[in-house]
Amino acid sequence: MTRKRILKKQKPYFRNISKNRKRRKLRKHDPGAFFKDHVKVAEALLQCLEENDSSAFLEIINTYIYVNRTKVAKETGLSRTTVQNALSSKGNPTIRTIAKIVHRAVA
Repeated sequence: MTRKRILKKQKPYFRNISKNRKRRKLRKHDPGAFFKDHVKVAEALLQCLEENDSSAFLEIINTYIYVNRTKVAKETGLSRTTVQNALSSKGNPTIRTIAKIVHRAVA
C-alpha cells in the first residue's frame, strides 16, 4: 500500500514581511517638475552646447516642449502642432522656427 502525499500550503513569504516592517509613505515624484524650472533647463542647454552634444540638446528641448507645449506655443505665436512637429523626428523645421522655440525656452 502506498501512502497518499498531502502537501501543506505554505504561507507566502511577503505576508510575513509586511507584518514585521513599518509602513513607509512614498514621496510623490513629478518627472516634469525639472522642466518647469526655466533656469535649470537653460543651464542644461548651455552645458549641451559647450560639450557639442546635439542629441542631448534636442532631447532636452523635446521634453521641455512636451511638458510646456501650450505655454511655448502661446509665447512664440506658433500653433501647438507646429511646435510639436518642428522638433519631432519627422519634422523639417526652418531655422526661424527653431530660433523662436529655443529663444522662448531659454528666456
